[in-house]
Amino acid sequence: MKKLKYILQIFIVVLSLQTLQSCREDALEVAELDRTDVASYSDLFNAFWDTMNNDYNYFNEQEESWDNVYKKYNPKFKKLTTFNKADANPIEAEKEANLAFKYFAEIITGKVLDQHFGLSVTIPLPSVKLPGRNASVSAGFSSNMKYKYTEEDGFVSFGRNQRNPKVNKGEVSFVMANDKLDPTTIVQEGPILAGFLKSDPETMYIQLTGFEVYPTAIIEGAFPLLEDISGIDGINQSYFDDLKKLDNEAGTEFEALMKDNLNSFKTLVSTVINSNEYKTYISALDNFKNTELISDFENSLAPLASFTQAAKNEFKTKHATVLPTLGAYYNAPTTTEAQKEAVNILYGIYNKRIATYQKVSSFASTVSFFGLTFTDEFDALLNSISSNYNFDLYQKLYNPITSGKAKKIILDLRGNGGGYVIDARIFTERFITQQKVWGYQRTKEGNGRFNYSPWTPVETKPHKFALQQNAPIAILIDENSFSMSEISTMMIKSQGDHVTIVGDNSGGGTAGLGGQDSFNGGNRLSNGYLQFYMPLMAFKNSEGKVVEAIGVAPDVKAIPTQEQVDELTTTYIDPAFDAALKAVSK
Repeated sequence: MKKLKYILQIFIVVLSLQTLQSCREDALEVAELDRTDVASYSDLFNAFWDTMNNDYNYFNEQEESWDNVYKKYNPKFKKLTTFNKADANPIEAEKEANLAFKYFAEIITGKVLDQHFGLSVTIPLPSVKLPGRNASVSAGFSSNMKYKYTEEDGFVSFGRNQRNPKVNKGEVSFVMANDKLDPTTIVQEGPILAGFLKSDPETMYIQLTGFEVYPTAIIEGAFPLLEDISGIDGINQSYFDDLKKLDNEAGTEFEALMKDNLNSFKTLVSTVINSNEYKTYISALDNFKNTELISDFENSLAPLASFTQAAKNEFKTKHATVLPTLGAYYNAPTTTEAQKEAVNILYGIYNKRIATYQKVSSFASTVSFFGLTFTDEFDALLNSISSNYNFDLYQKLYNPITSGKAKKIILDLRGNGGGYVIDARIFTERFITQQKVWGYQRTKEGNGRFNYSPWTPVETKPHKFALQQNAPIAILIDENSFSMSEISTMMIKSQGDHVTIVGDNSGGGTAGLGGQDSFNGGNRLSNGYLQFYMPLMAFKNSEGKVVEAIGVAPDVKAIPTQEQVDELTTTYIDPAFDAALKAVSK
């Protein structure tokens, strides 16, 4: 999740809480991780402990005392003596580094409640000689990880712990697209696969493999619009007069040529703006903004691009004569240095004025598609729109939701690890019909372990083109559904009993991420030895329960066996999907 404060309506009420005395009185300031302060394993541990003490958001809910962690592990880290020592025994240095990793794993694994939390630790080993570079070892840590430590092999991480058989979302896509969905209704773009079921044409299935919908969305300002420039001045007369003083004939000729060309560009912009093709384009764009119906807009692009291409030919022809004309004069043997300088200045001013006309009129403008920025002329941008946007997303997914054609909906978020928070506005709120509190958030008010803000409610808000009325919705989740998947599930579930959650408990990673300076709390900093990935907000559901590390619980439990997962692409049997279909068909 990214910068929730910019997207969700969060209103932080300032309340002064008494800061309890921590075990270490010399705790670091928030956002201070100074590499120069780490000269030993003891310093490394203290930097970790202090940063957690000041920035971590779930100490109220965590079982283990953070003071007890300090009392237990500070002596252990103090006993390690080879940190960054060039004269240390290399075997002993590697052994101590692995022992430090073991200690960090013991502190974090199964103990840190926050499922977004991550810590990367890098330990330098200057006594281990490698050709041309310094040696170091690194390890990553999270709450839900498997690891093993032995004296012979040191610390070994086995990655995330998986409770149940893992459904492959690519295989789910294959089964849905090739067996269960009506091929004439399918749209597939980025993380989205959607279509109506063959077996039930009123049921829309939507698989979202990641919350990365934002780059595919048509947003305000995405399409080029022209501005009239008839009132903008041309080149200042003094530049022509400077050349006329040196060569009146050439100055007069160039003045007529350039003024005619500049007027030609103004005429080009005006001609396009006043054309029926442009008026149709604007009308269709306005209609899309008011209805999200895209067909008329899509059909308006090519005619306007063709008209613009033809209209700009006159200007292009005239513009192409300027450089050869001035160049011939500049290179003539009779042209003096003063005349060359005057012509050179005049040509620069002319090009600058043309660039200004293009920019102000937006005839040459910059637009963004899927996070990429393009600068081109108006007709070229129009031609690129169809290839850069998938209008089927609106025609086959969003429009049927708004119109009510999708009378039942299955939203498959299995294996969806989250993504853009702005997708809550762009995607999730399309399934929202009423404003409801769906959870509560808090952050830190400053340094101190328990210096929290009050819990603040967060509410749903229907999308402009959301469902017009409640429809049966089943949301598929599993233990690999995290973050925005869980947020979206809770948002939609808040709407009422017409929403059924199917599958397994989600991953339990609901805490809010954001930039380091968004609020107090959280930490995304590195000092070269410690790299934190620590959310800045804590979260609890609408019932007031913290679901971090627990996950959103399904209404209908449906967990496939390992055999069913292994044979999915041959048997096409997906028990969780079958349970979801049953839930919306009641």
